[in-house]
Amino acid sequence: MTTATYSTICAALGGGLLIALVVALFSLVAMVVRWKTPKRRGHVIRLLVSVAALPCLIGIQQAILWLVFLPALGREQMAELNATRAKQLAETTLVQVGDSAPAFSLTTIDGDTVSLPSPDKVVLINFFATWCGPCQLELPHIDQIWSHLKDDDRFQLVVIGREETPESVRKFRDEHRFLFPMAADPECDVYSRFAKELIPRTIVVSADGQIVYSKVGFYQADIDELNAVLTDQLSTVK
Repeated sequence: MTTATYSTICAALGGGLLIALVVALFSLVAMVVRWKTPKRRGHVIRLLVSVAALPCLIGIQQAILWLVFLPALGREQMAELNATRAKQLAETTLVQVGDSAPAFSLTTIDGDTVSLPSPDKVVLINFFATWCGPCQLELPHIDQIWSHLKDDDRFQLVVIGREETPESVRKFRDEHRFLFPMAADPECDVYSRFAKELIPRTIVVSADGQIVYSKVGFYQADIDELNAVLTDQLSTVK
């Protein structure tokens, strides 16, 4: 169902409800006019039925919209969104799921070295920028993942600031009180091995060096999928 179709259906239901409302109002006026006739009891009953019918009609209309048409519209919009994200990923990514992850070595702002390949470790890489709104929405979830897995020797994480300096990354981490390892990539030396543009970008590399997860942008549903991928990959590492 397209958005235009949904709008047409809403208009039709609204028009039907308006007609029913007008009919009910005419009936109500007619009953009031005939109020003092001998058939008063019948008028009272019809009056009560007409008054009660109005909220029922409104409720039926809303139920039809919420139970029938809105879910279909939501599924279509989600499918369109996923198709757009898949197209963006394909057009901007240099290494796809199933490819070998490119080698790199970075020094974090804490002075530690993070590198690929990293044998026998599942590596989570996140590219961000301090000015990026979606990145700031995603990183608290990355921090939760780090809190959960930081003591697992099979797991490694690095959050990389694209076109950021060590100073800007350190200031950003301090402001947001993140605990995960962070590094700067001021010249895009590492980022350019993975992609041409767009952040946030999240990648999971398996213990044997293959890219098994790759997403661009951030949506809440991504976190469940990311956690599932990490759990599955860690289960394969002895």
